[in-house]
Amino acid sequence: MPINSLTKPLALVAILLAISFAGKAQLSQQEEDSIQQRYSAELRVTGKTFVAYFRPHYKQIYSMPERAFLSKIDSARDAFFRVLKGYMHRLDFDFAQEQNLEINYYFDKMLAEYPYTHEVFTGEVAPAKSKLIDRLDKNLPDFNKPDYLEKSDFTDYARAYFSYLIYVELKNPRYQNADNRNLQAIWRLLPLYLTDRACLAFWQYDYLSYHIDNLGIKDIDEIYRAYTATCDDTANLRKITALYAADSIGRTDHLIKVYKQAGPFKLDLHLFLPPGDPGGKKRPVIVFFHGGSWSEGKPDWFFYNCQGYSQKGWVACAVEYRVYGREGTLPFEAVKDARSAIRWLRQHAEEYGIDTNRVVVSGNSAGGHLALTCAMADKWNEATDDLRYSPVPNLIMVNSAVYDLTDQNTAWIRKDLTDKDLVKSISPNFLVHGGLPPMLAIHGTSDGNVPFATAEKFKDEMVKAGNKLEFHPIAGAPHFIWLDTKFQDEVGNTRIQFLQKSGY
Repeated sequence: MPINSLTKPLALVAILLAISFAGKAQLSQQEEDSIQQRYSAELRVTGKTFVAYFRPHYKQIYSMPERAFLSKIDSARDAFFRVLKGYMHRLDFDFAQEQNLEINYYFDKMLAEYPYTHEVFTGEVAPAKSKLIDRLDKNLPDFNKPDYLEKSDFTDYARAYFSYLIYVELKNPRYQNADNRNLQAIWRLLPLYLTDRACLAFWQYDYLSYHIDNLGIKDIDEIYRAYTATCDDTANLRKITALYAADSIGRTDHLIKVYKQAGPFKLDLHLFLPPGDPGGKKRPVIVFFHGGSWSEGKPDWFFYNCQGYSQKGWVACAVEYRVYGREGTLPFEAVKDARSAIRWLRQHAEEYGIDTNRVVVSGNSAGGHLALTCAMADKWNEATDDLRYSPVPNLIMVNSAVYDLTDQNTAWIRKDLTDKDLVKSISPNFLVHGGLPPMLAIHGTSDGNVPFATAEKFKDEMVKAGNKLEFHPIAGAPHFIWLDTKFQDEVGNTRIQFLQKSGY
């Protein structure tokens, strides 16, 4: 069997490229551009063929034993390299070298994703040392090459490799009950692998900015101060301080109340009260649960919406709940948190002028799932909850909600469960019964994250049970319909009309 292109060290590939280019005739810029375009077009065809096979067989491929998996990925990589080899003697030398690197790291990213993904689908824990890990380790010198940071295929690979390292690191008991555990883990790992100062600074900025954007600033002061004290990249320092300041300012114009303590974690409810004295008048309350696959997200994403509703005379709030990326928890804990938050609001209704008969709950994606489970997941209640207060809203509005946690996309949730069917107890499609509150469900027919078929099944089950559901499909819309400018107006207007028809 011939040696695979991917198994050759980059230095050897560079030598082969140099030999191929040694006798290359000089071409005009126009000719080089034309050749490069033809190469790129052929590579795109190869890529589409690969993706068309890979996507529907994703679970099957990552469930393969390591040797079979490596062989499958190597075969695909060879197809890409055959295209490059066919044009090698006519392409610009630097461009060809760049393509060689990009192809290698495009497929090495898949290798880096194998250990965790294989365990998710099969339950088999990958060994600490293996042929696959040995091959990834050969890439470690590239982590300290600053010029590689400008290559997107390399940085995508690096993130996948660091995710693997984080996954292994978090098995250490030191992270048990630790907040912001993923950030803590990568902050400890980066200096172990990055000796080049510029590379270390790049990745510290990358992970810290991502965390602030997607998980917030709560309880990251120690890491934030350490970064700002040592960062000598003035551009990145300005960006980080601006991000941190924006989140800090965003938390100053409303009330922040701890609605529950779950172990060491104090969970906040962000309350936006209407201006002026209500004069004893009770007001409706709208509660927002953010999305993020129960892995990330922050209540800050809904502060703007809360401000808008409070200006219209509502009490509005955004809920912090436990997520995998911060506390290491699964959606079961998030469901309990959501139900606790609604109970807290009813318990404190008199204090904040809340009409307990007009509690509206809304959420996107995983947040939509939590909105639904407030009314449906009766078995999941925090031991510290006062069960005299109902967690069931009076009205529910969801966008691109998750209805079924038994599919391939949510396999990571079931990975460590003894009873894999336990997820059915928090899956709306398995929990429909009569007497549920009125609901609005908006879903795109081209949702690539949450299959439209699962939303249709929810609609059918709700109608069969005699519940009031307004199901609003949006043709051709993707998952993030609340962010897509093509569909934002339709989503917003549909929600407003639903509230008006419901008497709000």
